[in-house]
Amino acid sequence: MRYPVYESTYQPDKDYSEKQAQIRAVAFYLPQFHTFPENDAWWGKGFTEWSNTEKCAARFPGHYQPRRPHPDIGFYDLRSPKTMQRQIELARKHQLYGFCFYYYWFSGKTLMQRPLEIFLEHPEWKLHFCLCWANENFTRAWDGAEREILMKQEYRESDPRVFISGLKKYMQDPRYIRVGGKPVLLIYDMGSIPNLKKTIRKWREEAKRQGIGEIRIWMCRTYQNTAGRLGIEAQIDAEVEFPPHNMWWPVIRDTRHSCDEAKVFSYPKLVELVTARIGNEGKSDHGKRPLYRTCMMGWDNACRRQKGWTVYDGYSLKLFDRWLRAIVQEAGRKRAEQRLFFVNAWNEWGEGTYLEPDEKYGYANINTLSENICRGKKEEIR
Repeated sequence: MRYPVYESTYQPDKDYSEKQAQIRAVAFYLPQFHTFPENDAWWGKGFTEWSNTEKCAARFPGHYQPRRPHPDIGFYDLRSPKTMQRQIELARKHQLYGFCFYYYWFSGKTLMQRPLEIFLEHPEWKLHFCLCWANENFTRAWDGAEREILMKQEYRESDPRVFISGLKKYMQDPRYIRVGGKPVLLIYDMGSIPNLKKTIRKWREEAKRQGIGEIRIWMCRTYQNTAGRLGIEAQIDAEVEFPPHNMWWPVIRDTRHSCDEAKVFSYPKLVELVTARIGNEGKSDHGKRPLYRTCMMGWDNACRRQKGWTVYDGYSLKLFDRWLRAIVQEAGRKRAEQRLFFVNAWNEWGEGTYLEPDEKYGYANINTLSENICRGKKEEIR
């Protein structure tokens, strides 16, 4: 099999401190780059997201693996406040509005909370944030046994009350992302939640009862779900794209290179199709609720799977720039409070999509983002 080479060029770090972000960009943030007892028990002592990233190898000519972090950041440990401080300084310098932390919550049990707790302990870190409940079962996907559940989502009757109670300290932080004065909560997989409409109603009631007030509930478009398909357009406030989810279109499948071990899609064809839809003012993909766009870089989860891995080949900075331009132009036509979009992701090293600098291409990805969201002189971002 032959694949197009990952197309990019090395770029040094650029300083956008004196620029102004016209559109709010929020990057999904994976907190798994540190050890914790459950990971030690499941995969061996010292296991982190870096464990598979470090040992990954190229599986075909031109395959961009392994991906190694730039020496400026190294194989960092998120238990160190200095690590997160450097990340925040980099994000602010590049005019990123905030992080959307994945929140791993299982009927009152949380995993990977230390990075988020460190963030909360440092109010001087002036970066906005919100949470996305990553409500999936934990399985042995890393070693090929997806059906073996390590931590299951129970969806108990008492969960809505306990869930909202756990969110209170985050949503009341002044840095928490709000739209129209209301804190935003993302849900990764709405389709797996039983008694969905009742659960959403209870979340809202609990938020008011516990003094948080009204909240905005946004669903991620994952697993082919949309609010329309789930029948919850009246219950939620917005939808959020989550590429590559809901973008596994047959027309962009590379049938020449797909095989039993891999699914290969064309990044150029993906960008062409996505930007055409955005250029059509979203008429073909908007529902009845606002839709917040999300872009990604060169998706590649070969590090996480021995078989069944997925690659969006043909990534280039020019194509990423084209996707960003379309999103920024569309967002610029919205009301000020809705001029927001997401990036998948800040640090998904095991899935090949990250804004952080790497050893081979440096700061190319985050520089490209900043070029698209910045213009004019520095002003305070509210």
